Amino acid sequence: MPQIKSIAISACLLGHKVRYDGDHQENTIIKQLTEHFTIIPVCPEVEIGLGVPRAKIELHQQGTKIHLLTCTQPVVDLTEKMMSYAETFLDNSQISGFILKDKSPSCGVDNCKQWNEKGKMQRNGTGIFTAAILKLKPGLPMLQSNLVTQASDLDNFIQQVAAYED
Repeated sequence: MPQIKSIAISACLLGHKVRYDGDHQENTIIKQLTEHFTIIPVCPEVEIGLGVPRAKIELHQQGTKIHLLTCTQPVVDLTEKMMSYAETFLDNSQISGFILKDKSPSCGVDNCKQWNEKGKMQRNGTGIFTAAILKLKPGLPMLQSNLVTQASDLDNFIQQVAAYED
């Protein structure tokens, strides 16, 4: 019998109250994936020491780099801490895929609010945790939470995870 593969899922999508506002975004479709995979909940913001509830964090462009900054004074740059956590997470987890919370400044992919150097907000940013994961393991299957309701996207993700070899 083949070994069951593990996937990491944003903890808020599994019902854990870890969001900045102290709430969750539980998704019943995602929770049903326990039939197919071993689930590893992850909330990178909590793992780097941010509390619940907490002030919002944002993506800001500074030169050619994107930074993860707190919205409170004094502003704290969390970029290196988040990137380091992503590396540690991958080193300590044998995962074959990720389902991540869309629009999150930590976990979103190409749909996060991001401020450019002129202060203009765009909606095409990628969360710092996810950006680090994509750089470290570019072939790792990944699905945004807003796409799990589309059967073809979810089926494609499940097939990619099944075929993934690290």
